[in-house]
Amino acid sequence: MKKELEKYILYLAVLLLASCANIVTPSGGLKDWMPPKALRTNPEMNARNFTGRSVRIEFDEFVKVTDASNQVVVSPFMSETPDIKLKGKSIVVEFLDTLKPNTTYTVSFGTAISDIAENNILSNYRYAFSTGSEFDTLMLKGVVKNAFTLKPENGLFVMLYAHTGDSAPCKGKPLYVSKTTSSGEFCFANVKDGKYKIFALKDMNANYLFDQPNEKVAFIDSLVSPNTVDTSKSDSLGKSKIIELFLFEKIPSVQRIIKASPVSYGKLMFVFRKPVQNITFTPFANTNTPFRNLREINTTKDTVILWMKDPDLDSVSLLISDNNVILDTSEIALIKKDALKKGGRGKSDYKNIQIKPNASARSAFDFYKPLTIECSTPVAQTEFGKIVLKEGNDTIKPAFVFTDSIKRKIRADYKWKEKTAYSLFIPPGTFNDIFGTANDTVKIDFKTSAAEDYGNVKLTLKFEALNCNHIVQLVTENDVVIQEKYCTANETLNFNYILPGNYRFKLIYDANNDNKWDTGDYFNKLQPERVYYYPSSIQVRSNWEMETDWEVKNK
Repeated sequence: MKKELEKYILYLAVLLLASCANIVTPSGGLKDWMPPKALRTNPEMNARNFTGRSVRIEFDEFVKVTDASNQVVVSPFMSETPDIKLKGKSIVVEFLDTLKPNTTYTVSFGTAISDIAENNILSNYRYAFSTGSEFDTLMLKGVVKNAFTLKPENGLFVMLYAHTGDSAPCKGKPLYVSKTTSSGEFCFANVKDGKYKIFALKDMNANYLFDQPNEKVAFIDSLVSPNTVDTSKSDSLGKSKIIELFLFEKIPSVQRIIKASPVSYGKLMFVFRKPVQNITFTPFANTNTPFRNLREINTTKDTVILWMKDPDLDSVSLLISDNNVILDTSEIALIKKDALKKGGRGKSDYKNIQIKPNASARSAFDFYKPLTIECSTPVAQTEFGKIVLKEGNDTIKPAFVFTDSIKRKIRADYKWKEKTAYSLFIPPGTFNDIFGTANDTVKIDFKTSAAEDYGNVKLTLKFEALNCNHIVQLVTENDVVIQEKYCTANETLNFNYILPGNYRFKLIYDANNDNKWDTGDYFNKLQPERVYYYPSSIQVRSNWEMETDWEVKNK
């Protein structure tokens, strides 16, 4: 009634003002921006000695329940999901599972409840009752973050177990269940006093068990205890201890081939479940033609490209092993030179080598970087002497070298002048690949940048403890790495030639000193390597050098 009276008074006020103003076309009335309000419950909130099978929650307006299967969580855990119905302005929750005696239950609705008219959401509404004479009032709250990006993880199950063994998340159902919000926060209300194992799970098959190899998890090494909350103070929960959980996915223990397929003429791609160690491709014993190829492995070592030296075979049959363990046998049909593209968009004839320099007429070339050239296929023969590179009107002769074993990537080191025009000319036939084809003409005019176009940042690191290597990255606001450095002591790091913009510093505790971030392993009680971000963003301006200090404290 109070909400409807407020709306009525506000409506009359608007009409009164409108009577004194110019007549305009009606706008359709006032917009309702208030979420629905629970007026009463049956049984009443926090009822004791509950013996019924259902509860009714009455609201001040007609409501709807959206995505109940994902949003509504009952704790302690119930094997049978309650049935949720709408009756008039009420929500009726009918329990299909047998309620335990002397137990305090909570029904958390997340963002499921909203009004019908304007879809205003009543966030995190919770109803509680007890089947005994005692009512549990302890609480436990925390947040789940991605272990590598520290971004909040939404929609995860966070579970408490009375059984504290390591196998609990794999074999048994939890005692209490909560779910993370969009901010990664979770809250257990009305918890019985005790010590619990806490475990967060991105449940891929919705069975509340950690039983899939690709399920992400988070845990802490010690048991947790709920907090006493003073219900007379509205902010008392906000002052309670926050538990931080960091979600990760373990590197699979068993190697598998995810994908094996032809990509283009003479090119095969193999994608693996985890980084390869000592990969081998062996033709079947009944294959008369030897399997001649060049191999290319990506930086994460989970994708292998094979370039066929005999690309005109109909197919190849391979035995694939990693570290002397047979993974699979695969027969792959090869793409022909004149094979039709899918969708009838013409022929995919392989005609020439595609050349991609890192210089372009569209943007200034970083004067402090080497010129690189990438060929679309491995090169068998080359004549670097044919390449013409001019600085203004003068021809220059940098040394061109291949930087990879299969001869696809080329580098030209030269001390480029600032704000200077250059031209690169690669005549046809400069490169001939393993398939007997050559490149077409490539001509690119480009201009170098100037030192004044960039900014420089000096970061002085001061560590609370120095017990391992540290990886320090300058990243964009989208976490793209711009520069990366390593340090083992309190020192000043210089990040030079940074384009103007906003950046962040990211620090990784490299516990095993392998110069990369490593994930965790629940069963070996191994947490993912900790990641920290500098508290504020760094604004880099052109022709400017800034200095900043970062005192890093171990948590």
